[in-house]
Amino acid sequence: QSLREYEHVNFYGLFQDGVLIAIMKLIDFDINLFGEMKKATGLMSLAVHPLHKKKGAAKEMVKFFEKYTMESGAVVSMLLPFRVDYYRKMGYGYGTKLDEYRIPTVQLPICKDISKLRLIKKDEIEKVLSCHSAFVKKYHGAVEKFEEEIRDMVNDDETRRIGYFEGEELKGYAAFQFVRESQVNYTLNRIEVSELVYSDGEVLRILIGGLRMQSDLAQNIVIRTGEADFYHLLDSPQDVSGNYINYGFLQTNVSAMGTMYKIPNVKSFIEKTEHRKFPIDNIKISFRVNNEFEAMEERFSINFKTDDNKKHSNWSYTEDINDADVEIKCNLSDLSSLLMGSADLAPLVRLGIVSISNESETDRLDRLFHYNQRPFTNTDY
Repeated sequence: QSLREYEHVNFYGLFQDGVLIAIMKLIDFDINLFGEMKKATGLMSLAVHPLHKKKGAAKEMVKFFEKYTMESGAVVSMLLPFRVDYYRKMGYGYGTKLDEYRIPTVQLPICKDISKLRLIKKDEIEKVLSCHSAFVKKYHGAVEKFEEEIRDMVNDDETRRIGYFEGEELKGYAAFQFVRESQVNYTLNRIEVSELVYSDGEVLRILIGGLRMQSDLAQNIVIRTGEADFYHLLDSPQDVSGNYINYGFLQTNVSAMGTMYKIPNVKSFIEKTEHRKFPIDNIKISFRVNNEFEAMEERFSINFKTDDNKKHSNWSYTEDINDADVEIKCNLSDLSSLLMGSADLAPLVRLGIVSISNESETDRLDRLFHYNQRPFTNTDY
């Protein structure tokens, strides 16, 4: 069905003497980049024939994937790594970590007025998709659902959704399942939340309150989020493990790494994100970037210039590296994380990952590149 019908799902094969030795599945994504919707390409799967491994087939496929990204008009390549080190050497940078909280349900904050919550019916899938689309347009790094995701949602009879409605408009929802905690006691259960979609903090607070009310059915709850400060929302973020880490630290969650990003063409990325608003500044930064995948060094500059209204600065790309105010030296993988906003510059400098020709400029550049929302998606691809 994906091969024959789905517009955003594409299959490509690598052939040797007419024999198919590798296959790849690519997704055309619509992604929010700094507040505007742009194109991205996701590598959903890559498989090499067992008898044709160690011949460079996977590398050839990844090269094609990145070529496809650029030729399709997309600005970023995305993947969920089967081996982090393998793709990092190819220039893929870390995305935002996912935090998984496993806590007693009663540790969620109480919300007394949940009158706008109700269970979402099976035939209201269009309202769910519309609500999710509005969420994507507000959150940097979020991506629209594609056909396979929607098909799985329609066919899923286990997941339940509670929604926050204003009239007939769905403003947020929580998708979850009840899971048994015990094989011998059916009264011991947990809630596993697969999605939390909300238009604002008030809607989120009420959704969380609705989940807390299920504590009589499920003693524990699992919530996964890309919001690093999510624990501030909880009455107590201490998880069910009771784990204690020296000295005096209580375990709150486990973290996991998912989506990795690569910017295969920096010039195109900057040109297509020129809408991004930066702090007021005028500076020219030259870059010396080690492209691990191509075994070459790339040189270019990014200019920051205050706009005519003096409210913010914009960035632009130039190949001219002369008369730069400062130089940054890094790997392409770390540059991809920096430009996407999933890493801040100052920590990268402190850790020796990135070097600056004049370290007294670190704080200034850190403020420039910092984005108030790290990119995150829990899209299943």
